[in-house]
Amino acid sequence: MKLERLPNEVFHDLFEFFDPMELLHAFEGLNTRFNRLLFIYFRWYRLDFRSLSKLNFKLMCKQYLPLIIDHVSSICPSNDEETSQSYKHLIPYGLTIDEFTNLRSLLLQKINSSDTILNITSDCFYLPYLTHLKIVECTFTCGKSSQQLINNIWHIINLTHCSLDVIFARTFTFVGLPIISKSIKYLSIKKFTFSSMELTHLLRSTPSLRHIFITFAQIVNTELDRIFPIPLITSLQLQFNDSLSALISILKNMPNLLHLKLETGTINLNGNQWKQILIDYVPKIKIFRFLMKVFSFRHNNMDEQLEDFLNTFRTPFWLDDHQWFVRCDWPQHTNKVFILYTLPYCFSDTYVIYQNRWSKATCPNAHDYDSYNRVTNVFYKGRVDNLALYPRCYPNIRRLTLKLPFDNNFLTIIPTLDHLTSLNVIETRDNSRSESQLKALLVRAPRLAFLSVDVITFLQWAQSNITHASLRRLHLKHYRDRMNHYMNATQCSILADSLLGRQCEVLAIRIESRTIILDLIHKMCSLRALNCECKDDNWINNSLLCPKDELVEWLRNSLPETYSISRHEPRLVRLWINN
Repeated sequence: MKLERLPNEVFHDLFEFFDPMELLHAFEGLNTRFNRLLFIYFRWYRLDFRSLSKLNFKLMCKQYLPLIIDHVSSICPSNDEETSQSYKHLIPYGLTIDEFTNLRSLLLQKINSSDTILNITSDCFYLPYLTHLKIVECTFTCGKSSQQLINNIWHIINLTHCSLDVIFARTFTFVGLPIISKSIKYLSIKKFTFSSMELTHLLRSTPSLRHIFITFAQIVNTELDRIFPIPLITSLQLQFNDSLSALISILKNMPNLLHLKLETGTINLNGNQWKQILIDYVPKIKIFRFLMKVFSFRHNNMDEQLEDFLNTFRTPFWLDDHQWFVRCDWPQHTNKVFILYTLPYCFSDTYVIYQNRWSKATCPNAHDYDSYNRVTNVFYKGRVDNLALYPRCYPNIRRLTLKLPFDNNFLTIIPTLDHLTSLNVIETRDNSRSESQLKALLVRAPRLAFLSVDVITFLQWAQSNITHASLRRLHLKHYRDRMNHYMNATQCSILADSLLGRQCEVLAIRIESRTIILDLIHKMCSLRALNCECKDDNWINNSLLCPKDELVEWLRNSLPETYSISRHEPRLVRLWINN
């Protein structure tokens, strides 16, 4: 069968398996039908600049993007370690955010310039279809720019979903917001702690809110402000570090709440007390998920106290009326802290695996919730000797942090690594055993793309020809007890000549001399992004006296002008390579 005879539906399915640049290379301009299929595809595809080489980025901006710019529905400009300052590189081609007239979703990540973010968000005023905005891993050091960011976002007329994982300036406040957003229905704000007054002003400025995710803590010795009531809110996700009276003040002003997800270390309530609060203040609640750190037990008869405490969650209200089940863990490394959480476990931040001295659940079958399917980010902290006190497994891990060698129960607790994309090895001992375990991990992780490991350990593995088909990003670091803090020319040559070095596309490294940068770029033919610290970089010591960045200037003079070279931290220089 000829390619042209395949129905459009088949092409739509096939396109999902291709990189966007590969699609454009292969099909753009063949005929009117394929152009139309590409336009339809890009209406639903996120154009992600984070994984493009500098050459492909240039080709995309110059040749392809002008053809599809009014069809793209989702984009992600960033300033991460793979594509340094990608948004700024759009400007020379006359491409700004307001040119994406069909844009529905925008993700901004790791952009370290508040002016750039403010320019982008002000361009969003002219995008009539933009409904989703997410800004993550960005920092605002000025209170005025923080205020302007919120003003810009609140001005986006049809925005319904907004997620801000942003560090605001210390002087920034939500009190006295001058603008009301009538469109925002789903709002998530991380890394900012709301007081009752801050929360009241936020709620007044977003009267259409249905779902909100915030962190709440009252300033010490301040009076609790009256929370502004919003009956439209049906879903609340709360990281809470305050008193019970403050929590009640929030809940009673959300009488139509259906979904409550709470993480707290300041409220120690048993099942009977929770039952009364839910009945009194949020009687319509359907889903209640929580994680509590409990501190209040006495040291005598600890097992008996834990059993009595857990029994308050075994009443008909919990087991029959709602089928809300909980588990209580007593970690081995602490005498005073107990972790109580609902099942299935549903908190997405890094999950630390630790040895328990006591662990029980209220579900009828003790093994019903042993599989923690929703946990994707795990830190395997130490040994787990007693599986009876840790009867659970994690089958969907995407990011794993661990020490090598690991214990014999590791493969029982983490039975599969089919979804693993990132592996961070923070310590290695017993080199022969660690090496064999790493090889086994690589074999069991077919999708692994990122590896962070100690330099000395990596060099030993590299010389034994360890390889992996999908591994493309390396972060080579030095543990505190290592004497050699920078890689020399010989070590870098071993890296460049290794199988992993030849296929590496993104590299983070510390080196003795700037000339090594030139050698790495010359030898590592797949390299498209290099993030490095140089021992002979003197800019950090002289930056106040000499604003000229001598190392960056030296690199620009030594490399083709098509390379993007910039400084991002006092000692970190990033190169976006034109491969």
